[in-house]
Amino acid sequence: MNVNKKKLAEIFGCDVRTVTAWQSQGLPLVSGGGKGNEAVFDTAAAISWYAERDASIENEKLRKEVDDLRAAAESDLNPGTIDYERYRLTKAQADAQELKNAEREGLVLETELFTYILQRVAQE
Repeated sequence: MNVNKKKLAEIFGCDVRTVTAWQSQGLPLVSGGGKGNEAVFDTAAAISWYAERDASIENEKLRKEVDDLRAAAESDLNPGTIDYERYRLTKAQADAQELKNAEREGLVLETELFTYILQRVAQE
């Protein structure tokens, strides 16, 4: 459904100035938008753009938060302390679980199998 800027603002429950700001951020237009021309928007495209934009912003916030936590956690750890050893253990357990998952999915194979196969091939 094609709507003007005012109607789109009503759909999103925001001010018309917010829609204008979104235009500068890449909100897709069907037509218009120039001086004296009414901007026309496709609601489905606008909603899709908004959802992608919102997810992107949220993902960026989460990435930054994880990076900050990781940096703080690693810089506060001193070798020999209980916290450092707990961190090492947790990291080792996580790495081992990732390896098990990759093996279960067939992304990683045990080297013993390939060693055996290569020995058999070399003997022939």
